[in-house]
Amino acid sequence: MTRSVNGHFMLCAVVCAVLFIVLAACGGSTAEGQTERSLSKKTVTELPRSWSGLILESRNPFPATLALDVDGTDVQGFLRIEVLNGSSPHLINAETDIPLDGKYDPAIGVLSLTTKSGDRRGELIFDMAVSDVGSVAVASQQLGTNGRGAQRAKAFFASDGNGGAALARITALSAAFEGWHPDMAEGKCPRALAAWRDETLTFQETRRGPVEQFDIFYTDTFRKAFGAPYQIVAPDKLKKNASLLRGACRPEDRIQGQKTNQLAYMVGLGQPHQDHLLWKFGSEVADRWVEIRSDKLQSDVPMTVEQLKRLDTMWRGIGISQYGHNLSQLNQDIAHRRNVLQAEANRAEMLAFYDRYKDRFDLLIEVSRSHANEDEAFLAEVQAKLDAYLKPASEKFVRDANNVSDAEYMLAWASQTGADDLCPLSRPAVCRGIGKHFEARTDEMAKDFAAALKQAAFQRTDKSERSLEQLATQVKFAQDMDLLYGELLEIGKLQDGWADVRRVRQNLQKRLSGALQKELGELSGADALIRFESRYFYGDDLGHGNVRKIAQTLDERLADEAPFRRLDGGDYLNALVNRDMSRLRELDAHYTRGYRPMIALAGASLSMMNPAAGPAFERELANLSAIHGAFGTYLLNYQEAWPKCLKKTDPVFEVTSSMSTVTQDAYGYEISRVTNWTTRDQYRVPASLEPHFRTLWRSDVRTADARFMDWLVNDQKTNRLIDGLDKAMRQSACDSDEIRQLEQGMIAYYADVSRRLGHR
Repeated sequence: MTRSVNGHFMLCAVVCAVLFIVLAACGGSTAEGQTERSLSKKTVTELPRSWSGLILESRNPFPATLALDVDGTDVQGFLRIEVLNGSSPHLINAETDIPLDGKYDPAIGVLSLTTKSGDRRGELIFDMAVSDVGSVAVASQQLGTNGRGAQRAKAFFASDGNGGAALARITALSAAFEGWHPDMAEGKCPRALAAWRDETLTFQETRRGPVEQFDIFYTDTFRKAFGAPYQIVAPDKLKKNASLLRGACRPEDRIQGQKTNQLAYMVGLGQPHQDHLLWKFGSEVADRWVEIRSDKLQSDVPMTVEQLKRLDTMWRGIGISQYGHNLSQLNQDIAHRRNVLQAEANRAEMLAFYDRYKDRFDLLIEVSRSHANEDEAFLAEVQAKLDAYLKPASEKFVRDANNVSDAEYMLAWASQTGADDLCPLSRPAVCRGIGKHFEARTDEMAKDFAAALKQAAFQRTDKSERSLEQLATQVKFAQDMDLLYGELLEIGKLQDGWADVRRVRQNLQKRLSGALQKELGELSGADALIRFESRYFYGDDLGHGNVRKIAQTLDERLADEAPFRRLDGGDYLNALVNRDMSRLRELDAHYTRGYRPMIALAGASLSMMNPAAGPAFERELANLSAIHGAFGTYLLNYQEAWPKCLKKTDPVFEVTSSMSTVTQDAYGYEISRVTNWTTRDQYRVPASLEPHFRTLWRSDVRTADARFMDWLVNDQKTNRLIDGLDKAMRQSACDSDEIRQLEQGMIAYYADVSRRLGHR
């Protein structure tokens, strides 16, 4: 341990009302000089049975003894305090055996004992830091069964005769100096005492720390002046020399005289000696105890939260900083251990989650994704649980699936079975099998959905009616069904039913082409034209020859306001050009329809693990937008589409990706993984777009945000929008009006979405 002299303070600064207990032992003889001790680290596993020492109250040292009966970690015993000079301590009874019982924890070297005196003043709990040379302890008022109130005492314990003798000297000095003050002795100043005085005054010019002040008692000059080493010098000799220092040995110089007078009181009063000897003894005990505790904190020895809490309390209770120990470093070690324990608890909780939700396929998948980057030992345990739980959970999911959300989840999941991060901790063969099972169940459910679609079409539309109002009704019906079923409309029997709906609508458009052309001819303004198109046409309706003339008219009249209308995703791109925020929000519901179920289920799973995240996720789900995929693609493709529009000073971003070869055994377990090559793609963008690039592409591939981005750019509807954007960038110049308006629209709408999400 690193010790700093500035960390010490003299015990004489302690308030008199505080009760101190000193039961002490100093092993072996004490050498002269306060040199740094070489500590022999030794953990006390067996407690001594008998102890002796002192109790200090209002600076009066009361002799005390402690007898213990130890049975493993259980400890019982008696504390006895003696009267001193006719006085008794006020906070605890004297001259009676006070019962104690408690426990000893050798791992942290702490013995806790509670008095059983029945005293009306209440019981005390002694928490003792036990070392091989003694103990430092604090006593707190007992609250409840084991609660600790205000600190009422501080204690130093030891078990050998030398320690008892060392503390008995404190009692002897206290008794010898009781009521005595140095006189002003006349006569001749002894040469040896004068030499010690001069040495001391010179020493004090540069050494002013309260602990360092006592180094002058351990010099050879002191031994010559007082006739014996400080540890055994007689009290009368201290008194005699103190009086000489006030009288015959006091220099005539005023300043030197004042300093010598202070030195006389330091020698001739009992309190400074008492405080110094107590600090000296406590320092040795604390050094031994703290050194071992620090080593254990920095080791791999298991420790509990309660043990760490007790150590933290002991650091402060015994005041280890006064003995020069770095409390900040020790607290850092405790904090590190607490973090380790918390990590272990979190690890156990994470593993328990798999057991608790072993029947919830969606939760097992989502949790395993979030654990994909944990350490190998943890992943091995996760893999074992997934091997046991994942397939049965998927079978239960299939059995319980009964609505569109379940079917969409299975369809989306089955379509991504080849993705590395779909179920990264389970066997690939298991994932593929689950995907096939999900796909088969989705096809079955599509039959029921097809029947429901047919019934809804029968109720909401009328094939026999040939009016523009009926056409608008059929378009609205198609929009509603698209929002309801999404990509399920493209599978099995539901695909056939959806084709019937489209055929009926487009046949009606053909029959009403004249009426449509007439109404179109009466309209003026881009807004009216766009409303006309969205009211009577859906999807690729305008791409059919039946309404070719209407499509041409719209193209010509909307050339400026909707320059991208004939491209895939043209409705979205044109809404961006016109900064039509309300229209973009409507279109987001369409373009995010494909991956919404996966995100909804993933979010529900994450909310179960972290309920506090629920409101934030609900906000994210309510504001899903294709702008992320569109704007992100625009930024990545900028340099390829318009290299001449970039300057050498424009920022360049680097994206790194690797290709690995994975070898698996017949059961799908990974045997080896070899990284074959790594690519670093660089993207240059205009300086004006730099902050948007950073925001859109800052997601780590391991995070839920990155998985969301992956779902977004790999969704069918979003892909069609991105394909349309690619064509728009190829056919228009970077400085064209439509591209400038498109870019500004992207920036504006991205800011709008970010604001709704609560992002800055």
